[in-house]
Amino acid sequence: MREAVAVLERLLKLLFVDPPSLDIITVENVVRRYPLTGLGAPALAAIEQSQRIVRARGDYAQAGLAEFHIGLIYLYWGDGRAAAGQFALARQSWSLVNDTPAICLAHYAQGLALYHAYHNESAMLQFSRAERMLDRPAIGAQAKRLTDLAQEMRPLLNIAQETLRESLWPREQPPADMVKAGYLSVPPDASAPAATVATTEATAPAPTTWSEDGAAGTGARRAAHPDWARRVPMPISNLSGDADAGSRGPVPGHITTDDRFGWYRIADKKGEFLPGLNSGTWLLADRDVDERQSSGREYIIIGSPRDNLGSITVQPVSHISAMPYCFLGYRIIDQTAPDESQLFINETGRPVEPDEGLVLAVVEGFWYDLNGHLLPDGG
Repeated sequence: MREAVAVLERLLKLLFVDPPSLDIITVENVVRRYPLTGLGAPALAAIEQSQRIVRARGDYAQAGLAEFHIGLIYLYWGDGRAAAGQFALARQSWSLVNDTPAICLAHYAQGLALYHAYHNESAMLQFSRAERMLDRPAIGAQAKRLTDLAQEMRPLLNIAQETLRESLWPREQPPADMVKAGYLSVPPDASAPAATVATTEATAPAPTTWSEDGAAGTGARRAAHPDWARRVPMPISNLSGDADAGSRGPVPGHITTDDRFGWYRIADKKGEFLPGLNSGTWLLADRDVDERQSSGREYIIIGSPRDNLGSITVQPVSHISAMPYCFLGYRIIDQTAPDESQLFINETGRPVEPDEGLVLAVVEGFWYDLNGHLLPDGG
């Protein structure tokens, strides 16, 4: 994992040349300040303080950079799932300022983190999204940054996709050879020529050697599940509260592995806006707003720095939002001018001004029981 961190740090410096703000905590800070405890209680407290300070500034570019560095910290200490969540938060913040190169890097980083957490399908999905963004025409002010990133990242991305595809759909071979089969390996130098990924029945990449601190060696990782449970630290949760203390959705025990869809819950409702909905109702929303072909009228989640903007306040349950307040509303899209849609989040009938809120997600549906009634308590 630490080789992956080194590669991601080099790619990040291509996009953000200046040193990070002193408010942002990095891997180097944790290694230097906490040599005895590592990612223990003091470091976790510093991470939470850094998040609060940077988020309060309202600079979404810096907020995304801070979340990305926290993801690198978790990945450095072997917690792929926590790292993947942080890279998703970084991408969400960068999407608010339309930083396409940074969003592309966040997809690639999240794919690497999910791979190390053994979520191969979700990792391949993130790699595919990164590839699609690299294929976009490089125009405007971000053209040079996207071109520089593509030159360095595309060989790494091709290797990741090719080798992960071999793991998802392996060829038939004897069990003895299957144990020795290779897996995804990150090259130690991003500027080095990309190695050709090839697996034959006669030759196979060397298996990974695992050190006691949980870091992988320079060889390829085993296709068979290694004894990593006792070799790496216990997973570090970056979610507020205890994950087992409350439900992350209306289905008990359900865990979301793809960050595209997220569960929300109506926390408070004032007035008669959308009278068919009640407090406590669960709803599922698609957070990849740009990927949707929207038309007509649809329910949406709007984020805003104002706490009294809307009548229905919703709370993200399966993830963390980059906006301090989220509201349920709807938008009406003009077919002749899709970019000029109107947003409504209260009963006044006045559309939301462009500088008052941002569309964070599009509602896919509400949670009903078998009798067709809304479930206010997720039962």
